[in-house]
Amino acid sequence: MIIKRIKLHNIRSYAQEEIVLPRGKVLLSGDIGSGKSTVLLAIEFALFGLQRGLVEGASLLRNGQSEGSVEVDFLIGGHNISIRRNLKRTKDSVTQSSAFLEIDGKRRELTATELKSFILEIMNYPPSLLNKKNLIYRYTVYTPQEEMKRIMLEDAEARLDTLRKVFDIDKYKRIVSNSEIFVAKLKENKKEKEGQLVDLPFKKEQLRKKEESEKELNKQIRKITPLLLKNQQDVTELRARARSEEANLEMLNKKKVRVAELDVQLQEKNSQIKALEKENEELDAEIRRLRNELKTPEREDNLAKRKNEEEVLLRNGRANEKILSRELAMLIVKKEKLMEDSKKISQLNFCPVCKQTVTPEHRNNIVKEIEIELEEINNELERKEPIVLELRQEIERLEKSMNEIVEKEKEILAYKLRLKNLQEKELRKLRILNSINEIAKKIGELEKNKAEEMEEMKKYKHVEEQHEKTIALLEEKQREERKIAMEKAGLEQALKDINQEIIELKKEIEKREEAKEKIIKLQHLQDFLTKNFSLIMEMMEKQVMIKLNAEFNILFKKWFSMLVDDATLEVRVDADFTPKVEQNGYEISYAYLSGGERTALALAYRLALNQVINSILSKLNTRNLLILDEPTDGFSSEQLDKMRDILNELKTEQLILVSHEPKIESFVEQIIRFTKQGHVSKCERS
Repeated sequence: MIIKRIKLHNIRSYAQEEIVLPRGKVLLSGDIGSGKSTVLLAIEFALFGLQRGLVEGASLLRNGQSEGSVEVDFLIGGHNISIRRNLKRTKDSVTQSSAFLEIDGKRRELTATELKSFILEIMNYPPSLLNKKNLIYRYTVYTPQEEMKRIMLEDAEARLDTLRKVFDIDKYKRIVSNSEIFVAKLKENKKEKEGQLVDLPFKKEQLRKKEESEKELNKQIRKITPLLLKNQQDVTELRARARSEEANLEMLNKKKVRVAELDVQLQEKNSQIKALEKENEELDAEIRRLRNELKTPEREDNLAKRKNEEEVLLRNGRANEKILSRELAMLIVKKEKLMEDSKKISQLNFCPVCKQTVTPEHRNNIVKEIEIELEEINNELERKEPIVLELRQEIERLEKSMNEIVEKEKEILAYKLRLKNLQEKELRKLRILNSINEIAKKIGELEKNKAEEMEEMKKYKHVEEQHEKTIALLEEKQREERKIAMEKAGLEQALKDINQEIIELKKEIEKREEAKEKIIKLQHLQDFLTKNFSLIMEMMEKQVMIKLNAEFNILFKKWFSMLVDDATLEVRVDADFTPKVEQNGYEISYAYLSGGERTALALAYRLALNQVINSILSKLNTRNLLILDEPTDGFSSEQLDKMRDILNELKTEQLILVSHEPKIESFVEQIIRFTKQGHVSKCERS
């Protein structure tokens, strides 16, 4: 896990600040109270939220502000993660209002609990820490200096209990506790199974009686089975006889159906003859009427010749009349034009063309010429008008004659239709007479067939009576069969029920026998858990603690010896992980140590704890991050120089130190300086 950026809004002494953290060794430098430790608390709040006794809302939210927030960007498992938690001041307290999570640019809103669950998952912390204090983070990533001193000085049993949780070996106590609960459950289970054995003799007696009933039912079924088989055989024979009789009945029924069909056909043929005879009578009357109405018309060929001749005359007459009428019309138009010209000239004094005066003599000459031409036109009209009149009269006569010819053609057509109708009716009469003869022959055949079928039916008269007797006997035998079958089915059902009860009883007896065996096994398991298991768990926990204690001691001594250059001083931890300091072979009290020695003892304890936990929980995703808060408090100049070796020894990708010691600045790769002006903290990189 690498922290990349922190944004603070209304958090303690910060109004609005953004802090960018690089990889490597980073020093948060500044005077006491400048806001360095606030950054560390803000990171813890962003990751795990508010925690009573560790990170309180009232201690984080800036005084006088109603809301604030912390946003942290970090890289973990190849993903860029951004989380933000908001604080809100209520009437009585400061609480978390909302939380946001962004993974590789995709953002979503979560509850505070959901966000903490996500953080534990990506850090690969145990899910059991969801509703508990984040001990692993406090002892592997960031521990306030005063808290580490407190764990060394607190009660040994309390310290051991805390370390059990941190090392994840308190599970042995939980296992023992759970085993006690399991033993109680075993006792309940055993008591329950013992209760199942109470009615075992009664169940066995029930089984004996049911088996006797089973034998009696089998005896009755063997007795009734032959009776049922004999009855079934009788029914089978009667059914065969009935089927044989049914074949004869079927033949008789076919004869009856055939006679009925012949009757229907005879009725149909007689009806057809009556209908044809009636139609024949009606045709006779119609033929007589048509013959009386027929009159021989004019010969059709003469009429056609006359029609052709008169059509030619009419066509020529109309053409000539049209030509003469056009010539008369032109003469009349010319006459009217000359008369109009004569009138105009008689009144003309000047020529409209040459503009000369027209003399009376000239006018008279022109008028005389016009009058001569008019006289010629009148003569022509008098000659042609009688001819036109005569043509029109001839046309009118020819048209009348043509109409008469058309009427005669219609009469000829009507005659032809009547003649055709008469011929058709005479043909229809002939066909009817033929049909009557054919139907009469068919009737004779049908009557003959009917007589033959009636004679055949006499052979099957006894079949119906015999079949009725057979059916009555069959029904009686079937009733007997059903009665015996029902009796047998009842016995078989009773046997089936008894068999099922026997199976159930055997299962219950078997379960009780199994319960008896399980009671014995449960007793053995109970004895093992109450007498041996707790001792085994205690020994396993002790062995693990001994191994951890040995590893812890090696690391504890290593870090302390690097910080305190005093051959007379030696440190170790006892079985309860209580730090012990010896000088020249004598144990001395923690209270007699100098301030620098106490800080060195706490820092050595802190680093040893960090390495042991990361070794046990090797899959933690926070192994490459370490935060040290004022790790050199009270150090002498020589101890500060030794701190360089400590930092070089630590193999972490990102180390964040909080210190106000100027000498530490030369030990790191990046410095972020914090200042405070007017109750507001600021930072800058150098």
